[in-house]
Amino acid sequence: MNYSLAVFLINKNARAVRAIYEADAPGNTVKRSLFKTFDPSLAVDDLVIVPTDTRHKFTVVKIVETDIDLDFDTTENVQWIVGRLDLANHATRLQQEQAAIAAIKQAELKKKRDELSKALFADYSENLKALPIAQGDTTITPAAE
Repeated sequence: MNYSLAVFLINKNARAVRAIYEADAPGNTVKRSLFKTFDPSLAVDDLVIVPTDTRHKFTVVKIVETDIDLDFDTTENVQWIVGRLDLANHATRLQQEQAAIAAIKQAELKKKRDELSKALFADYSENLKALPIAQGDTTITPAAE
């Protein structure tokens, strides 16, 4: 018996799910690993945090199948899911950052426009104001031939 599956014998709320570490692509054979959880809300395409033997001992996988029928004779060591990776807060934060960057860019543009206008009008105000385009004259007269 695989003792990493013992919880399924003693708790009816335990769920088995399969997940992948790498992107599942056509023609690409991707290893599907078995994990266990008590979370009834986990579904296909959810990203979850699981234990690993690399870096900080955790990584993210994508659930590809839920409520698996178990083979209690498998030799695979079935790990617990640590938790769901909630991307909603991250997506909101990214949107807020983009709005802030857009506001900063708009402020920079206004500042540059104001500074350039002030510098030009300081020395050449009369010359610039005398230009037809500055008077709103949009009539274009054809050049004499």
